[in-house]
Amino acid sequence: MAERQHLGQGTTTSWEKFWYILGCIYLGAAYFQKVPVKKALSEYGLVEMTSAEKFWYVVQCILFGFGYFAKVTIKKALSEVRSPAGFPTA
Repeated sequence: MAERQHLGQGTTTSWEKFWYILGCIYLGAAYFQKVPVKKALSEYGLVEMTSAEKFWYVVQCILFGFGYFAKVTIKKALSEVRSPAGFPTA
């Protein structure tokens, strides 16, 4: 079983770093997948998006709503997260 991680304090394994870089090289696919996740997290006040991420989110929304629809499923999952110690409940 993987070690428990906390938001903002997680680590990635060497292989996870490798596959992320490889995914970014392949037409930026990994980076573009990350953008709607960061948008959803930013709406919960957990992260702040860079100007580049904001730009690419708008571009993704223009292209058939891809960014928005990806964000919706992520927000749904986040809304179902149980509140462990350290997270506000209201």
